[in-house]
Amino acid sequence: MTNPNDPYAQQGGYPQGQQPGGYPQQGQPGFPPPPPLGHSDTAAAVKPKAVDTAYLCWLVAAGTSILSSILSFFTAKALAEKLARDILGTNDLGPEFQTALEQSSPGYGSIIFSLLIAALWVVVVMQMRKGANWARILLTVLGGLSLLLGIFSIWVYFGLGFLGLLQGVLALVSYAAIAAGIVFMFKPESNQYFKAS
Repeated sequence: MTNPNDPYAQQGGYPQGQQPGGYPQQGQPGFPPPPPLGHSDTAAAVKPKAVDTAYLCWLVAAGTSILSSILSFFTAKALAEKLARDILGTNDLGPEFQTALEQSSPGYGSIIFSLLIAALWVVVVMQMRKGANWARILLTVLGGLSLLLGIFSIWVYFGLGFLGLLQGVLALVSYAAIAAGIVFMFKPESNQYFKAS
């Protein structure tokens, strides 16, 4: 069906390179090519130093967490005894409690589980380094929860002897690394990187 007000349709067609409405077709004479993409359009987002620093902080936190999990294999019984004494307010826990402690000592399964969690942690950290904003948010939420829960319970380790002291120091290093990792992930240059990725 032709438009009665269209002079080209009444004369038998459109001039070469024209289409209805009077606009030239793309690729035909009279239609300018699109502008070339600039370097900023084609280049990947440049990773700032703050993201690399956050990455290293998260790796330190994961490493100290692994070491702390291994040490907990040796300090779990002493930790349970100390908590029971603090809660019950007595040093005499009785033979029944000692038997329960022996049966509830951590096994190799808990260490393997901790290693799997640490491996997943490292995978998320690597995604964060590549610019995945979901990984940055996940690390922030889980790291913040870890800081809130850990700061209130860290004092327990320091009363467990040398291994407990070592575990407490590792926990402090881990919490400092988590806090630093969160701060570096949200620096202005990091925000620009995550927006551009």
